[in-house]
Amino acid sequence: MDTLAACETCGLVQTVGRMPPGTVANCARCDSKLFHRRPNSRWQTFALALAALILYFPSNYYPLVAANYMGNHAKLRIFDGIHALFSQRQYFIGSLVFCTSILTPILKILGLLFITLTLNWQKWRRGRSWVYKVIRIIDPWNMLEVYLLAIMVSMVELGEIATVHPAAGVFSFAAVVVLTLLATLSFDPRLLWDSPAEKKIYEQTDGRFENA
Repeated sequence: MDTLAACETCGLVQTVGRMPPGTVANCARCDSKLFHRRPNSRWQTFALALAALILYFPSNYYPLVAANYMGNHAKLRIFDGIHALFSQRQYFIGSLVFCTSILTPILKILGLLFITLTLNWQKWRRGRSWVYKVIRIIDPWNMLEVYLLAIMVSMVELGEIATVHPAAGVFSFAAVVVLTLLATLSFDPRLLWDSPAEKKIYEQTDGRFENA
């Protein structure tokens, strides 16, 4: 049976016949793959999200930077910055920093773990769809990359007036940023709506089949 498919690259909507396993359908206009599946998407996402979860705790427990200024030595964590904002009655900014640097990253990681662990549970199909929608909503508010860039810029800009060194937590923090990005990119959302037969073929071929 022919199906309608929209190209993810150029947006062309076109009719495509049933694609048997091992074949690839290309766009008639830009020649991009129409039915491209990510190999081993489920377990790659699970492994990356689990690693991000493990490193999430030391990245928030240990200080990110150590600074020396005029004889004063300080080690700063994300929680220290949030506490300072609330102490100065900057409640809105403090809440925003807490949500974007602490809350949304852990929700995203836990959501990906939940989806990958329950893919074979048919009764959780609607729940997985709901969790994935929540991940899509909170993803733009996940500002880990912004904070990592801010740390790097501060280390460069403050180098002339203070001594700023990366502390133990910054390496875990950077790893969480990279692992979370890779987990998001490796996940194939079509796994949420695959039928049991399609999931079986996907697992047997390690995700290398090209099907609608």
